[in-house]
Amino acid sequence: MTEDKNKYVHPGKVLSSELKARGMTQKYFAELISVQQSHLSELIRGKRSITKRLAEKLNLFLNIPVEKWLHLQAEYDYWLKTTTLNDNNTDIEAERLLAQYSDIYDMKVIFKNVGIAAEMSPSEKLKFCKDVLLFDTPIQQKRQLQGFYHRSEKTGLDPRMIATWSVLAKYEARQKTNPTISFDRNKVDGLVVSLRNIFNDNYNTINKLERTLNEFGIKFCVVPKVNHASIDGFSFFENGIPSIVITKRFNRIDNIAFAVMHEVGHLKLHPLEKTEGRINLQGTDSEYISSEEQEANTFAANSLIPLDLWEKLPSVPLNPQKIQIICAKWAKENRLNKWIVLGRVSYETGMYMFKSDASREIN
Repeated sequence: MTEDKNKYVHPGKVLSSELKARGMTQKYFAELISVQQSHLSELIRGKRSITKRLAEKLNLFLNIPVEKWLHLQAEYDYWLKTTTLNDNNTDIEAERLLAQYSDIYDMKVIFKNVGIAAEMSPSEKLKFCKDVLLFDTPIQQKRQLQGFYHRSEKTGLDPRMIATWSVLAKYEARQKTNPTISFDRNKVDGLVVSLRNIFNDNYNTINKLERTLNEFGIKFCVVPKVNHASIDGFSFFENGIPSIVITKRFNRIDNIAFAVMHEVGHLKLHPLEKTEGRINLQGTDSEYISSEEQEANTFAANSLIPLDLWEKLPSVPLNPQKIQIICAKWAKENRLNKWIVLGRVSYETGMYMFKSDASREIN
């Protein structure tokens, strides 16, 4: 009888080796021992067990003792039972850790967005969390989130969902190819000019943004928003490479332009390399905004429309319709996107009653 190196191999595999050694096909042997070929095939593939009656037939035609076949089957069954128990214990531990992660993040939302099937085992889900999402222990994950984002008590945002979105943002950024050049803060002024032109043209905008930011050593991607987390953008460093991620919550050129420039401002003005990054939240009350957020806001506004030019905007009456007409005309004269101009008017005055048209959508 041919020896198998694996002590706990299914006897069907041993039978397959014996048939090959003797030059017998499965079809021929099935006819020889008077069993259906499909049954023999299932046995060889480990889908059926060796019975005493079948062992007697194998003994008769292969001269391998009945006891040997039954012993092989018993050993395999014991190994399978033990392995299953170990797997169950592993799944129990995985479920415990996943439950702890679920206190920090909405794991259902994360798994759904990254394409993890609900029927995947807890152990497989935990492996994905550690190997792909790069999760540390639950305690460490909680510590990392301290000071992770600025939040006003008046915004009604859910910290757990904000953290959930940040996981998805980092996951998507990791799927992007690393830039071939390193980020250089001294070159941000040139980047600002390129971005301003992209936003003013508003044509093939997302693709142009990704390509241009990549040329300056920055990854870029868009991630859908999650419920109860009204996030505009997120910037962070990973392995020395900066990323900017936005939500595109509104399909408006002025929103995306400000969000991207805001994050570029953080990369230029504030050291992020040793932090978990900064999330820009929509609707945070001005009295709660940190000095760094205010600086990024000012940088974004003046990068989209230089301050010396903005100060030349004609005085306008407090009438939304007249403001829109005058600002649109002024924007055209200065080769600016009218919605970026009107967006800044809204930002500085709190007046949002402008009539939108298709040109405001991100093209």
